[in-house]
Amino acid sequence: MLHEMLLVAVVIAVGLYAAMGVMALTTGRAVLWRREDILRPRLWGWGALLFASGLGLSRFAGSLHDRTVSDVAFACSMLLLICGVVLQHFGQRVGQRAGR
Repeated sequence: MLHEMLLVAVVIAVGLYAAMGVMALTTGRAVLWRREDILRPRLWGWGALLFASGLGLSRFAGSLHDRTVSDVAFACSMLLLICGVVLQHFGQRVGQRAGR
């Protein structure tokens, strides 16, 4: 039962994060609560999609039975997560805003 609940939670989180990335890519706007922080929404959107796919792949890699394939999938998921974070960082504003 716990495995299914965790799977549902990861699917919801990955789906919402991927939806934010798709929205940033297609409309050129970030979500409302991140709009002030994101300078380049399309770059941030690509990073969000890479991050979401890395998160989904890491969850999938944990369920594989073949150890070698699982290790390769997990390494690829970590690469996707890191690339996604880097792209999101470059898409954000650097420094402090005036209001904070």
